[in-house]
Amino acid sequence: MKKLIYSAMFLFLGLIINCCSNGQNKQYSINGWNIDIDLKNEKISLSNKDLETVLDTIQLQAIHEGVITRLTNWQLKKTKDGFIIRTNNPINSSWNFKISEKRIVVSSSAEASYLTAIAPAPLNRFPARIADPANILASDPSKRSDYTGVNEVEKYYVPLENPNVMYLSLGAIDSPNLHSLFDKQTNTVIQFSSATKFKRLPEDQSFVQVTIPVENEKDFLNLIPHYYTKVLGMPNYVPYDDTYHKTAPTGWNSWLAFFRQVTEKDIVEHADYIANNLKSFGMVHCQLDDGYDHVGRRLWVKNWDSITFPHRPEWLAKYIKSKGLIPGLWTVPYCYSVKDANPDWFLRDDEGKILMDYQGGGELDFSRKDVIQDYWIPLWKEFKRQGWEYYKFDMGNTSFMWHTYQHNFHDTTISSYEVARRTMKIWREIMGPEVWHTNHPDVDGGRMGYIDVAGCGRDPDIGWKSMQSFLGVISNNAYQNHIVWYSDPDCILLRGKPTRADFGRQRIDNIMGDFLTLEEARTCASLLGLSGMQYLSGDDLLTLEKDRLNLIKKTIPTMPVFPVDLFGRGRDYSRYPEIVDLKVNQISGVYDVIAVTNWQNIPVSRSVSFEKDLALDANQNYVVFDFWKEQMTGQFNDKFECEIPAHGTRVFFIHKQTDKPQLIGTNRHISGAFGITKYVCDESQMTLNGISETVPGVKYSLYYSVPKEFLIDKTDVDAKNVTQKLHNDGLLEVSFTGQEKPVSWKLNFTKK
Repeated sequence: MKKLIYSAMFLFLGLIINCCSNGQNKQYSINGWNIDIDLKNEKISLSNKDLETVLDTIQLQAIHEGVITRLTNWQLKKTKDGFIIRTNNPINSSWNFKISEKRIVVSSSAEASYLTAIAPAPLNRFPARIADPANILASDPSKRSDYTGVNEVEKYYVPLENPNVMYLSLGAIDSPNLHSLFDKQTNTVIQFSSATKFKRLPEDQSFVQVTIPVENEKDFLNLIPHYYTKVLGMPNYVPYDDTYHKTAPTGWNSWLAFFRQVTEKDIVEHADYIANNLKSFGMVHCQLDDGYDHVGRRLWVKNWDSITFPHRPEWLAKYIKSKGLIPGLWTVPYCYSVKDANPDWFLRDDEGKILMDYQGGGELDFSRKDVIQDYWIPLWKEFKRQGWEYYKFDMGNTSFMWHTYQHNFHDTTISSYEVARRTMKIWREIMGPEVWHTNHPDVDGGRMGYIDVAGCGRDPDIGWKSMQSFLGVISNNAYQNHIVWYSDPDCILLRGKPTRADFGRQRIDNIMGDFLTLEEARTCASLLGLSGMQYLSGDDLLTLEKDRLNLIKKTIPTMPVFPVDLFGRGRDYSRYPEIVDLKVNQISGVYDVIAVTNWQNIPVSRSVSFEKDLALDANQNYVVFDFWKEQMTGQFNDKFECEIPAHGTRVFFIHKQTDKPQLIGTNRHISGAFGITKYVCDESQMTLNGISETVPGVKYSLYYSVPKEFLIDKTDVDAKNVTQKLHNDGLLEVSFTGQEKPVSWKLNFTKK
């Protein structure tokens, strides 16, 4: 009798599971995955307990009579670790889904079979190129050339495919060589098979159409959780919340311009200069670095030099703010004058000696409540009262000393990680979320989640050799930028002649021999401008050469760039990328901006392949525009050649060639996107119209590619001094004088 009951039960369940097109949905929970199978509409949805929806509207397809065809008439069967779907229209096929916690395998009996789906891919879950854990290498600590507060050994990775190219993104991009999505909030990689193709949905750019060839016994999908911590080796992971700061800071820092010779007059003059000359280009931060306090007696708020800073800190912060700028200040706040504090406040080595930092103060023991109550809290309340809105913490050797001597804390139950978290939490509670905080990474990751900008390298210095610490950060730390913080390569130095501080320090025998050439300066500005990292000038802007100043104007402000390559390349010169490819999807269009760099000491000829280097469609022709030269390079269908001087960089905008006129660039910003707030192409009316935000009084140029069968009929620009010129190579240049208000422009074309 029992056998009959069980048989009837299984028959009943089988009828339910194998029903087809009956309007019922089947839902399963398997190993942390929720599977929703819509039998009426014959589609599947996959969601994960941590990631929510991963794939939606999954459909089964195969090649039938030479055409990719959707397979229908589903029959469903549940299995122990997944489910099987059988189809019989237009072909009979069987699809087996095996689901484990981090892996989904799909096999199909149909030849040339595919799964298509829609995947959520907003800006915080984006297409990425990831490191192969088996090929990640480690730096040699004996060759370590900088102190960043991270572990002595840094991991790095050079991909086998396109090792010479670094990919970045500005907007919701896709690319044929990207087969993974990185979910920023959960630190998880969603890795699809290497043959997977993403395509942004035109109607909603926050989703991608996913096409996945089904290869039997090969993974359809893998999850790689804890990617930054377990694969890349970061000690901690907290996703950066850019609610208050959508881009990294753009500004000026006094240190490498004046060092400790800085005066109040220097800061005032630079605040005036920035407000009058660079604020309209996007420079808004003005930061005073070391030089206001005394090395032998660090008191921070109590000991400002009365001769060089006669009006004191509050006055200076208010003056900078009165210019519409963000006032910034440097400190080494975890250290204090040994002569002016309770001796019990200081952290000591194993011999009982106070640990001294290189900046002239003793390391404070922040496991002590009285250090927090009597020093830390009053310090930041006073700085906040003064009006500073950007703080640069110089950690000196603090991270190392905390980590090494935490067993000598007053409260030995507290770790260096907890000390960092405690002090940062209090700092944020006092300052609030909108105040900028630049700091360093630390051994245990205790400051992650509290800081906005991380200084990832050593101070650069004048000259090409000394700027390698700056360039090394762009190579090695781009993968952290806008993910866990904004990466900071430290100040960019473009000067080709000495400041008064250079002479004063007497650092070089032949002081004119070590400065950057203009080509080297262009390389530094181009790479920083495309990176989206913190952009702080370290030059004396009042004496900086005009051609170097122009490099700054065309590469600021910073843009909301995200890394595509989620790995560091290391700081070794030999691993620097030869091409930085910023893939853009903005109002200005969908295109690539590439910086092609020659790291050699002699000029070179370089060939750039659209398919192999830039992962663009091999069957497409492309228009190439030279940003720095402001001229057309040409139209190409496979690759193009360029000559690059020693240590130089060429920057090109690359658009798909169309049979209609199109906007291909401006002279304003290296991204080609900044300032374009509207761009509409009306093919039926043969018009291009848009709106540009410009710099008042400065020449602004728009560049268009015009096929030879078109003529410009009318140009309507709401600005002064409008000119236009159609070159023989099809480049149309429309220029005018920048205005206070946004400028509307409209171009009408006719056919010959």
